[in-house]
Amino acid sequence: MMIMSRPLGWFWLIGITLLVWNVIGLIALMFDPATGFGDISEMPETQQALYAARPDYAYAGFVLATVAGTAACIALLLRRNIAQLLFVLSAIGLVLQNAWLFLDTSYLTAEVIGFQALVAGSVALGLWLAATAKRRRWSR
Repeated sequence: MMIMSRPLGWFWLIGITLLVWNVIGLIALMFDPATGFGDISEMPETQQALYAARPDYAYAGFVLATVAGTAACIALLLRRNIAQLLFVLSAIGLVLQNAWLFLDTSYLTAEVIGFQALVAGSVALGLWLAATAKRRRWSR
């Protein structure tokens, strides 16, 4: 499929913002206690409890969500249709990452819910932007 037109400025602004957000996620992943670079003892007690209770599949979801989300943003900025699939994988990772929080609601706080809503919103925005780029033939 031929690219019919060039994306508008807001496409680039949102795409770059999403990429920066996902790179911040990659940095957070790198310093996650499960990777060995983060130190749980320096965290507040509430965060220590969250990390101690987190199941392995939630960490795997974090990895999937962050890596797929970053790859999706790069694909989006390169105007590739594969971005849509990568954002879907990121959404699946986000569900895996957070499912346990809704099974054991004792760890749900307004801060946790608010932050995860922000993350889910960024994935939804990425999905919408990738779909828009495909529909408007900004990507191939």
